[in-house]
Amino acid sequence: MRNGEGQEKSCPHCGNANAQSATQTPQTLTPAQLELLEYADALDGPDVVKSLKLLHDVVVYHSYEPIDEEEKNALFHLKGLWECIEQIIGEQVQS
Repeated sequence: MRNGEGQEKSCPHCGNANAQSATQTPQTLTPAQLELLEYADALDGPDVVKSLKLLHDVVVYHSYEPIDEEEKNALFHLKGLWECIEQIIGEQVQS
């Protein structure tokens, strides 16, 4: 992700060592990764954020099953994803 001055700007939720080293290593995207990017590019950012939040809330507030540690981590990653998308949307609006 780049800010208005062309400098790299990372997602605040991608602070682990693996994510940081991965961004420094250039790699070719696989066909599946390209397909995902093309699909995501066609979606409306605010609608994606709304859907991710709804999915999160259904699991957390409307489920009668206990949530284990793995599921909590998945929900945290889901929240991080929508926050990154909101950040990207905000940057596009400011441009």
